[in-house]
Amino acid sequence: MFYGVLALLALEKRETSKHGGGISLFDAEFVKKDLFGKEFSRWLHEAFDLRQRSDYTAGARISAKEAALVLEHARVFLKEVEDFLKRKGL
Repeated sequence: MFYGVLALLALEKRETSKHGGGISLFDAEFVKKDLFGKEFSRWLHEAFDLRQRSDYTAGARISAKEAALVLEHARVFLKEVEDFLKRKGL
């Protein structure tokens, strides 16, 4: 999802190398302007939180159910990014 966000931010001539910065910019540039629904922000935040937990918390475990849900949200998220870019002629 992060690279989808980076593609969207490139349209606005905005860039970031950090996940947290990308999420904040996505929220400001796309969610607050009603270009993407609030659920996309929630999914992005949830995926980032799971990634942080799994990468930086000793002994952290992500359940198969959590992983499947994030994967489904990622598919929908990236499809919406793709459709948005197509509507912009890209």
